[in-house]
Amino acid sequence: MAFTIGPWEERLTIMDCDIYCLVDASGHVYVKDGAISHSEVAANFGLDAHLCDTYRFDLAARRLLVDRGGPASARAARAYWDQHLGSPAKLMTFAAEGRLTKQVLGSLLGADHVLPYLDACTVIEKQYTADCAAKGDPCLESGCAVEGEICLEPLLRAGREYHRACGVAWRTRFEDPQHRTKAWMH
Repeated sequence: MAFTIGPWEERLTIMDCDIYCLVDASGHVYVKDGAISHSEVAANFGLDAHLCDTYRFDLAARRLLVDRGGPASARAARAYWDQHLGSPAKLMTFAAEGRLTKQVLGSLLGADHVLPYLDACTVIEKQYTADCAAKGDPCLESGCAVEGEICLEPLLRAGREYHRACGVAWRTRFEDPQHRTKAWMH
C-alpha cells in the first residue's frame, strides 16, 4: 500500500474538518493537504477523480466517510487514516506538522478549552505581526495598515510555520483527554 501527500502549495491546511482522499485502482492513496474537494486532490496528482474511489475523513466525528468505494480501497483508505490519524497521539503529531488550521484544531477541543487555545494563537499572530512590522518593509506603500492589530500578510507568508506554532499551542491542551471533544477522548 502506498501513500502520496501533495506538495505544500499556497493553501497549506485543511479548511474544514474533512480530509479528502482518492484511492486508485492499484490501491494507492492520494491526499493533498488543504484540499476542499476530491477534484482538487485529483488535479494535484494528475488523476481523473471519476476513475478513483473517493473518501473523506471527518476529523470532528473521527470517522471515515465513503463517497464512492469498494472493500479493497476502503482498506487502503482506512490504513492511511490509521497510520496518520488513528489515535490522539497521531493526530497531535499531524497537527504539530502544521497540517491543520487553528479553526479545525479548535473544533476538536471541548467548549471550555477553545477560547484559551484561540488566545494562545492570538499571541502567536501578534508576534508574527510585530516581527513583520519591525522589518520596516510594510505590505502597503503607505505603511502597516493595522498597527496594534493582527495583520494577515505575515501569517500567510509564514504558512506552515504559523500553523505549526498554533498546532503546538493546541497540543498542550489536547494532550489532556478532558480537554477534547467526545470523539477524541480515547
